[in-house]
Amino acid sequence: MKYPKHIDLDLSSKCNIRCRFCHLTFFSPKEITEFTKENIKKVEPLFKNLESITLFSKYEPLTCKDFIDIFKIIDSYNIESYFSTNGTLLKEDIANTIVGKLKYLTISITGFTKETYIKNMGVDRLETVKKNISYLNKLKKEKNTKYPILRISTVGLLDAIHELKLAIDFAKEIEAEEGIQVTSFKSFSSELNHLMPLNDKQYFTKTTDEAIEYAKKQNIKFILQSGSIVENQQKTEELGHKHCNMPWYRLSIQPNGDVYPCPVSNKTIGNIFSSPIYDIWKSNEMEKFRNGVNNLEEMNEDCKNCTHCRHRSITNINANDYSSKEKYIMGMKRK
Repeated sequence: MKYPKHIDLDLSSKCNIRCRFCHLTFFSPKEITEFTKENIKKVEPLFKNLESITLFSKYEPLTCKDFIDIFKIIDSYNIESYFSTNGTLLKEDIANTIVGKLKYLTISITGFTKETYIKNMGVDRLETVKKNISYLNKLKKEKNTKYPILRISTVGLLDAIHELKLAIDFAKEIEAEEGIQVTSFKSFSSELNHLMPLNDKQYFTKTTDEAIEYAKKQNIKFILQSGSIVENQQKTEELGHKHCNMPWYRLSIQPNGDVYPCPVSNKTIGNIFSSPIYDIWKSNEMEKFRNGVNNLEEMNEDCKNCTHCRHRSITNINANDYSSKEKYIMGMKRK
């Protein structure tokens, strides 16, 4: 492909909260920084050929001080846009900017009572999130638009999935057209290892099957991001991960300018502040990475134990247990 059709653009390498299950609770980014309305121009040459853009991959995008200005630049192009947020910073000025323009918005919530929200998200802000979503929906109705289309993402820890029916009720209450997405938990601490789905496949399957049936009755979409355990095992058996085509149509760009061939790789293939972005896309490094994605004999180290939420094996311990690792993706180091 001559140009990437999608980019994952981390606007910031910061987050305003520390969830007990998140990599940022245990690992520090390579560099604490963010894009500005000035240096985003280094990425802008890609925009005219993009079909879609994700404004986050590992951090909280609304910690970017120039979020509104950058979003307006992106919105001036014909690009389908999306981001995920914990919702605590989804203030009125942000809502006023994105309503009718952003296509998809995911709110990340694990814990649907005050007590379980605090336990999982580390802060007492569930009511703040509800208030922010309420204003967003009010604005959508005033502007007679369905955009952004809402979805709730929740992490499938074994001690949290008993609340999946509450999550479905919440999605129905806020009119989340895309319903619920369950992300399979991977552990960054030995104290949390026992909460990975692979440690009780029977309970995970029974509980998620019940949630799927409940969601059908409530007419709410319900997606297991990695698929069911049986489905995931079948699709990852041959390569150790699901067949992947991401590096052929997308790039991941960090706020310090580093460019990666996928959102969960470790080795940078260039930097937009030192090389033209199209040269990086067409580089030998990018081509070499592509050749090792689905090749068993010459597979990239990044791909052998792929940690991507949609492609990884959820039963392979090496792709889910990072509790003893000193490094994580994209140059992150243990605190």
